Amino acid sequence: MRNCRIRVSLLSAFLGLSSLALTAQAWDAASQARGWAKQDKDDSFTFFDPAARTLRTWTRDGGLSGNLPLAKLEETPDRWLLDPRNNAWVAHGPTLTLFDRTGRSLNSLKLPAEVGDVCWDAKGFVISYRTPEPYLEKREFKGGGILWSFGAKPAKSDGPAPQNRRPILMDDAGNVLMADGRSLNLAILDGNTGRKVAEISLKLPSGQAAPSLEGNALDRDPLAMWPGKGVVFATVKASQVPAAARGTLQGAVLARLDLTHTALEFLPTGLDETHILVGVLDSDAVFVNPKGGLMLVKVK
Repeated sequence: MRNCRIRVSLLSAFLGLSSLALTAQAWDAASQARGWAKQDKDDSFTFFDPAARTLRTWTRDGGLSGNLPLAKLEETPDRWLLDPRNNAWVAHGPTLTLFDRTGRSLNSLKLPAEVGDVCWDAKGFVISYRTPEPYLEKREFKGGGILWSFGAKPAKSDGPAPQNRRPILMDDAGNVLMADGRSLNLAILDGNTGRKVAEISLKLPSGQAAPSLEGNALDRDPLAMWPGKGVVFATVKASQVPAAARGTLQGAVLARLDLTHTALEFLPTGLDETHILVGVLDSDAVFVNPKGGLMLVKVK
């Protein structure tokens, strides 16, 4: 990366938090966040705290801003999101449950398959299911009713579905971007209708078409949008990077997808494969450390 050294650091250092401030705050993502989360439009993150069985909403500038207990949920949540009233839709297995801010269950829906990923806008939330072929639904916040669907809904007679995870996100224009399998290209769905409007075909700096990932890529790692930049970051394992482009890459690798110029670059992170990408703040990709806490990687 020319003129851009990779920097990995604890997010607490980035925020300039003193040890006194960390002590005063009961829970802090910088040192305690674990597992998956997805960056919201206001740059907040909601993490699941397994020790307290609580969803904790955190922002860089404001710290901990909300707690929603999930003590009544016996399973470990797979994915989750907050609605405009700060209630939480929580996916666990093939079930979707709505909890209010006190942790009381308000509604529960059976789903056609397990949830692979979620994203949302002001009108509702989109579910990407773990199914043999792509199947997405957009649901309303209030009751979880289906607003639109994309793809072929799996039939109950199909039996257990393969664990295909297709990560999704909302872009700056309100479209849904979806990654699928070994391809680094992204499908674009209209966020209002679910209609597929395009596919972004990427190219390497040499001008060649983006090669497919190597090995097993059915369980794809998260995507993250760089707000206002027209850039998506996809996390892949170094072993998945095509040999011709791998070079000295190791561990977790960022695939930089420039949507405006349809350009692809592979960037090192200095992190191992167990770190989880959750978003981008300013010019830093934010990862969750499997041992707890957040790590930053400078991006361009």
